Amino acid sequence: MENKRFTPTELGEIVIESIMEFFSEVINVEFTVQMESDLDKIEDGQVDWISIIDEFYQDFAISLKKAEEEMEEVEIKDEYAGEDCEKCGSPMVIKMGRFGKFMACSNFPECRNTKAIVKQIGVDCPLCEEGQVIERKSKNKRIFYGCDQYPKCEFVSWDKPINRKCPKCDHYLVEKKIKKGMQVQCSECSYKEEPQQ
Repeated sequence: MENKRFTPTELGEIVIESIMEFFSEVINVEFTVQMESDLDKIEDGQVDWISIIDEFYQDFAISLKKAEEEMEEVEIKDEYAGEDCEKCGSPMVIKMGRFGKFMACSNFPECRNTKAIVKQIGVDCPLCEEGQVIERKSKNKRIFYGCDQYPKCEFVSWDKPINRKCPKCDHYLVEKKIKKGMQVQCSECSYKEEPQQ
């Protein structure tokens, strides 16, 4: 989930492309309509479920055999992460895991250093003023913002901070999503700017 919407992973997109290539007859609308009709007939006792499943499986088994023979092994290539491992000095690479992308040492298995990929938003930390604010994700995949110096600095915000201070109270400003669009407002006082659509 990103911003309350499902977004496919790179691996998910590869899986969908493979299904569309080798099992297109199973994911089309006509197949779904016919299968629902057949299931209704089974429920009403008009047809035997074994004959329906057998009829489906005859064609499906052919597609499955073809996929097993022709489908190439999917390999997502590692890409250079742009930094070196702080433990052994080898280049860090971006890998795909079951929870998405992460950074890992290219010297695996000798070095098992891994770390999350962080997205900087170009804003200095308003609390410690030493670190940078980065985008993070909660356990529920909700985006929030925190200081890259955590746990030394415990700055955190659900709203995206910007590089301006409030003209009223001098606290940091944030971008807040509202129904009318995006609104810049103070993190502390009642100061608000006109929403941007």
